[in-house]
Amino acid sequence: MPTENPFKSRGALTLCLVALFLCVAGCGQKDYRADKALPADEQLFARAEEAFNARQFDEALELYGDLVKRFPESAVAPAALLKKGMIYGGKEAYDDAQVALLRVYQDYPESPFAPVALVESLTFLYRMGDFPGVIQKGVQIPDTLSPSDYRVRKYAIMGDAYLALGDRVDAVGAYFTACDMVDSAERGWVVARLRGAVATLTLSEAEEMLSRIHGKEKRGYLLLQRMRALAEEGAVDEALQGLNDFLSLYSDHPVREDAMAFREFLSRSHFNPRVLGCLLPFTGRYADYGRQAREGIELAFQGVALRQGFGDFQLVFRDTGSDDETTRQAVRELVAAGAAAIIGPVGNVESATDEAQLRGVPMIAMTGKDGIAASGDFVFRNFITPRMQVRSVVSYAFEVLGVNDFAILYPDEPYGRDFMNLFWDEVARYGGEIRGVEAYGADTADFSSSIKKLTGLWYNRPAKDGDKPVWGRVLPEGVEGQGPVVDFEAIFIPDGSKSLELILPQLAFHDLGGVYTLGTNLWHNADLMDAASKHLGQSIIPDGFFARSRDPRVKRFVTAFKGAFGRTPDYIEAVAYDSALLVLGILAEKAPAGRSDVRDALLAVNAFPGVTGSTSFDGTGDADKTLTLLKGKGRRFVEVPK
Repeated sequence: MPTENPFKSRGALTLCLVALFLCVAGCGQKDYRADKALPADEQLFARAEEAFNARQFDEALELYGDLVKRFPESAVAPAALLKKGMIYGGKEAYDDAQVALLRVYQDYPESPFAPVALVESLTFLYRMGDFPGVIQKGVQIPDTLSPSDYRVRKYAIMGDAYLALGDRVDAVGAYFTACDMVDSAERGWVVARLRGAVATLTLSEAEEMLSRIHGKEKRGYLLLQRMRALAEEGAVDEALQGLNDFLSLYSDHPVREDAMAFREFLSRSHFNPRVLGCLLPFTGRYADYGRQAREGIELAFQGVALRQGFGDFQLVFRDTGSDDETTRQAVRELVAAGAAAIIGPVGNVESATDEAQLRGVPMIAMTGKDGIAASGDFVFRNFITPRMQVRSVVSYAFEVLGVNDFAILYPDEPYGRDFMNLFWDEVARYGGEIRGVEAYGADTADFSSSIKKLTGLWYNRPAKDGDKPVWGRVLPEGVEGQGPVVDFEAIFIPDGSKSLELILPQLAFHDLGGVYTLGTNLWHNADLMDAASKHLGQSIIPDGFFARSRDPRVKRFVTAFKGAFGRTPDYIEAVAYDSALLVLGILAEKAPAGRSDVRDALLAVNAFPGVTGSTSFDGTGDADKTLTLLKGKGRRFVEVPK
C-alpha cells in the first residue's frame, strides 16, 4: 500500500496548502502576490510561490533556499523549507528532501509546518524502501501532533511499512490506532487500509489479536477474518458457527453485509437442493403430533419425489424432544446435512425459529402462536390462526348471511379474550355493530346469568365501577319489562365442546335458538356433535381441513392417505402435507443455488392450491389462507359451498 507521491496525490498537496494557510493566517493573512508592497522576506516568498505554482520547480528551489539563507528568522522560512522538501521528493531526490524536512521540525519546532514535515519525512522514507526507518522514526514522533490528521497519517504510513516488512499483526494494530484518531468524515480511506490488512492475517494471527483486542468494532473485523481463515483450512462447520455468532452479536457493523454474503457462500457447501429437513417431536408431550405430521410429509414426498422421477430427493428427520437445546441442535444437524429448507416444528417453536434465522435456513413452522413469522426473514408459518378463523367467519356472516348485528359470549381466559377482541375488531372493520359482550368463568357450569345479561333480563344499563364501565347491555328505548331483547342476529362463542354442550341448549331455552351461532375450529368435535346435535342447525364455524370435502384435491389426498396409513387424516397431517408439497415443488421445479433462493421462492408463493385451502405468504412470511367453512346439519357439520 504505497503512499502517493505528493505531486500526484491531491490529498497530500491539499494537506500542505492547509498548513500553509495556517501560517499565512498567523502572519496576518497577507496576500503573496508580487505586485503587493510586502517586506523583503515575504516578497521573496511570493516570487518562489509563483514559480512553484507555474511548476518551475528548479527556480522555486533556488528562491526558497535563498529566502531561508537570508531570512532564517522569518515566519515564512519553515514554509519555504517544507516546499523545498516537497519539490525534492517530487524529483525523487529523497536524501535532499529529508534534509530540508529535518530542518523544519528541528529549527522550527513550534511552526504549524513541523507536523507536516514529520509526516512527509515518513512518506519519503517509505518511498525510498526504508521500511525499518519508517517504523523507527514513526515511534519517535510524538502523538501530540496537531491537528489530529497528522497523527492519523503517521499511523497509516507506519501500517504500510509494517505490511511491507511482513508484520501483519503490527500493521493491523497501526491501522486500528489510525481509526481511533480519524475524523468520521475522513474515516473511509483509513478503514479501507485496515480491512485490506486484516484480510492478510492468518488464523493464528487473527486469534492472537482477538486475545488482546477488546473494542467491539475492532473485534468484528478480526472475527470475520478468523472465519475466513477457518474456512480456508477446511473447518467450514466452525466457520459457519462463528459467522452465525457474529451476525447475532453485530446487528450493525461495517462488515456485516460481508459476513452475510460469506455465510451464504459457505452454506452452499452445506446446501443440497434435494434434501428437505423435517423437525418434529417424536418424543415428549407432542409426540402424537410429530407422528401425524411425519405421515403427511412422507405422503407428499412419495407424490413429488418418487412419482415424478426425483429419486435423489431425501427427507431427513430430527426429533425436537421436549427440550429447547435439543431443538436447536436438531436445526444445526439439519443444516449440516444440507437441508434446503425445514418443515416444522410443532412444539419448542421459538428455539427452532431463532436457530433457523441465525443459520439462514428457511423454516415453515406449524403453530398458531402469534409473532412466530416475525422472528426473521427465513421464518415462515403455515397454520390456522385465530385471525384467519375470525376473518373467515365474519366475512361469511356479512357477505352471505347478511348479518350486521352481533353479540359475543366468551370464556374469561386467554383463548376467549383473544378471540373476542379479534372478532370485535373484524366486525368494526366491516361496519357492523356489537350489541352485547358477556364473559363467563372458564370453569362455570351455569351460563344462564351471562345469557340473561345479553338479552336484557339481568339489567338494562351498563353497571359502573367508579368511572369504569363494566360489560353490560344498553337496551333500546321503551323495551324495559317486555321480556328478552334480541337485537342481534348472530352470537359468537369462542369455546370448546365441554362448555358448548351446556351453552347451546341454554340459548334455545332463552329464546335465542333462531340466531346464528358462530364459533371456532374447536366446535368441530365429535363429542359436541353427539351432545348438542339438536342445536347446531344455525351454526357456522371455520376449520383448516375437512376430510369430507367435495374438493377433488382433498378427495385425492384422503384416498391416498387412507391407502398408505389406513386411517382418515386430520388437520396436522394435511397442513404438513401441504407444507412439504409446497417446498418440494419449489426444489423440483428449478434447483435453487442457495437457501436465500428458497426463501425468495416461498415469499413469491401466490394462492398455492393445497388441501388446507389456498395459501400465500405475506411479506413477513405468515400464511394467508382461505379456510374451509362448515355449517351444522343434524348430527354433523357439512361444508359450506364456496
